[in-house]
Amino acid sequence: MPVENALALVPSADAVDLQNLLYAFALLALAVVLLVLEIFIVSFGLLLVAAVACAGGAIYLAFAASPMAGWFFVLLVPVLGFFLARWGIKHIQHSGIVPHSEISSEAGYHHVADRIGVKTGSTGTLITRARPSGRARFDGGECDVQVRGGSLERGDQVVVQRIEGPIVFVVPKEQRNDAGETAGAAPSSERNREKPV
Repeated sequence: MPVENALALVPSADAVDLQNLLYAFALLALAVVLLVLEIFIVSFGLLLVAAVACAGGAIYLAFAASPMAGWFFVLLVPVLGFFLARWGIKHIQHSGIVPHSEISSEAGYHHVADRIGVKTGSTGTLITRARPSGRARFDGGECDVQVRGGSLERGDQVVVQRIEGPIVFVVPKEQRNDAGETAGAAPSSERNREKPV
């Protein structure tokens, strides 16, 4: 009799409701498909909610089929979800959907002077009046400049004295000496104001 009692405790194939178990696997497969679609289609989480609902329904139907199948699904669903989420994140990271940021030599602030090749000592011609700000043309292009100590007229030759952030400081070309340093000469507007003795 003890063997017969032990066999009575083991569930038989008749105790498992195969129809509910098949529906549970179908809902679980649908949940997987919906999760994969959520990775490729922007649904604002609607496909994810539907996938979670399908997984919950699969667990419910698995328990309706048999308690052992139900506990199997309780363990299977989170493991399957973990691996699908991990795969999805890797797929999204390597796809063109997400912009990839990288720090390169081109990163950061670039002044127009860098693009046109203007450096300290570069010479150019004013294309507007500079009182004290104006615009000058250099070999590589044009940029805004600021005159040190006065104003200059259109057509005056200028030399870049220094560049501080976005400001290119220039002085009249004849104001530079052979050593490349500025001499004490005044800009043309101040020279025009001086009267000969």
